[in-house]
Amino acid sequence: MPFYLYSSTYNLVEIQNNFYTNVAIKPLYIKYYGKSIDARCKERNEVCHNSELLKIMKNTPPTKNSLIKKSLAKRKKKFYITNSYWKKALQHLSSKQDAFRFSQFITLVDLSKQVLVLVLWDNDTKTFHPIGFDFISSGNINKEIKTNTGEDHYLKTPSGLFGIQSGWRSDGKILDDNVTMPYGQKNTYVFYFGKQKSIRYNTFDKNGNKIKDTNKWELITDKLQLALHAHKSSAPLGKPNSHGCIRISNELNHFLDNNLVFFKELYNNKKEWKHSYNKPPKEPKNYQFAGKYLFVLDSM
Repeated sequence: MPFYLYSSTYNLVEIQNNFYTNVAIKPLYIKYYGKSIDARCKERNEVCHNSELLKIMKNTPPTKNSLIKKSLAKRKKKFYITNSYWKKALQHLSSKQDAFRFSQFITLVDLSKQVLVLVLWDNDTKTFHPIGFDFISSGNINKEIKTNTGEDHYLKTPSGLFGIQSGWRSDGKILDDNVTMPYGQKNTYVFYFGKQKSIRYNTFDKNGNKIKDTNKWELITDKLQLALHAHKSSAPLGKPNSHGCIRISNELNHFLDNNLVFFKELYNNKKEWKHSYNKPPKEPKNYQFAGKYLFVLDSM
């Protein structure tokens, strides 16, 4: 990192490095050192937590930390943006170029790879630039077998170009297992893209009884309230597990939030937040790249 640098009117290196540090590196330090940090920072003190985390990252940088180096190598083995992959991505992005009328961030999701690639469209040079990637978890229709009467169904995450319609901030609710946070940490943003057409398996017969024989399942059309949001549970990112929404890490959510990736319509020319009842990002920046699009592909 950085990678694939082309001529641009913007400082891509800084944005790419910021993404890599906050989305790829920090979660690894939290994974390995989170418990010791929590022990030193009582009552989930966010200021203390961030301070301790930065100290550890400074004292044992990724290049000198065997645990971090090993995890980064494993991450790269699972996926990274190759030249051939980026060329395919460019073909898809170019097919929607008419929608991108100003320089902006675009969120590209590849369901086959279970990854989100953040892209910057430079309208001055008419060029797309990859900023970085992270793993996601999308809808898994095969989990419909677990659905009981009255519960939410498991739908396929729909593909297409979607503009954000609204959103809200998570209340940080933790489920009874004391692990799962369905919408991520408190105040992470839930990016909502409206009711979209999708498909799922119908696993109930006409009498409302569960169909155990999977050969008798039928695919039917249904509607999904599509959102992209943080999620923490025992179900890992990088594999389909959701009811149809796109799950992301808290760290990626914070980056999308603070870099205004979907907030073009929520800031005026004076860089003032216009939402009447939702809190603005804590550290807003890159106003000139604020966007609104989620581009979901079944595969490259």
